Parts: sequence; C-alpha cells; structure tokens
Amino acid sequence: IGLKIPEELARMKAIFILQGIGFSEEEAVEVLPKDHTQLSVGERQRIVLAQILMKEPAIAILDEPTGTMDPITKKFVAASIRAARENLGITFLIVSHDLDFVEMVCDRVAHMKDGKITKREELRTA
Repeated sequence: IGLKIPEELARMKAIFILQGIGFSEEEAVEVLPKDHTQLSVGERQRIVLAQILMKEPAIAILDEPTGTMDPITKKFVAASIRAARENLGITFLIVSHDLDFVEMVCDRVAHMKDGKITKREELRTA
C-alpha cells in the first residue's frame, strides 16, 4: 500500500485500523496473514477499506462502493464505514446511486442531476 514503515509497526497499525472499522482484535489478528482467496467477499471489501485508511486520509472518497455487493456484504461495509467515522475520525465523500446504502452511512446528502447539485438534505445531525 506504499507505506515505508517497519513490519511490526505496520502490523500494529493494520490491527488498529481493522479494529477501527469493526473487527475485533482477535478477528484482525486472524485475518492479517490470510491470502485474499481465503477471505469472504465481505471481508475482502472491508480489507480494501482498511487499506485506504492505512494512509490516514483526512477524507476518503468512495465511488459507487456497493457496486455488485449482496445485501449482507453491504451491511457489513456500511457498519465498517460508520465505525471508521466514529473510531478513526475519517470523513467520507460517497458517490452512489444506492440510496439505501446512502441512508445507512451518510449524515448529509447532495442530490445531483446533469452534474449540478439540485437538492441538499440532512439525514441526521453529525
């Protein structure tokens, strides 16, 4: 993921980030050595999110993050995004046509048509 840090520090940081997105410490330690072929689809999606967050962005931009997800995976990813917001203080900008997902994770929504914002709304107070 492009970070040049000592292996043990990288491991500790990965566990911290995985816990920040909702893995227990035990689950985080268990998932780290696994090859991607050994992970469920939901675990893979959450690992991709963790890889993004390892770089400690102030804002993470997710473009159609639920593209081909089944409803169960979508709920796990939504929970991971909410956990990252709460536990790690990350701001997310999410571009999506999936309004159910948007309602699960977003505080504010801007509706767009033809590249212009047509409506803004608060779903809940941040």
